[in-house]
Amino acid sequence: MPYKMVYAARFIEDASCVWSGRLRAAIVRALSNIEEFPEIGSQNLPASVKDEFDDSVRKVAIKPFDLVYEFKKSENAVYIYALVPMRSIR
Repeated sequence: MPYKMVYAARFIEDASCVWSGRLRAAIVRALSNIEEFPEIGSQNLPASVKDEFDDSVRKVAIKPFDLVYEFKKSENAVYIYALVPMRSIR
């Protein structure tokens, strides 16, 4: 069952900076997978991601980015927060 997808302004801005057709397609595939299976993302988060977003978020690797999102089962929703460059994550 697909979940409601809620896109943060930051994610929209981050995604608008992606010019590669291949990378855009990978992002769309990842979002589709998250919509169907929102628990697929890793909860093994670096401190910088926890500090910026919270420790309840998940991440999915879409090189050279990590897509950061939160699954709220009680709301039947997935909140897509950002595309964070992997090089900036510590």
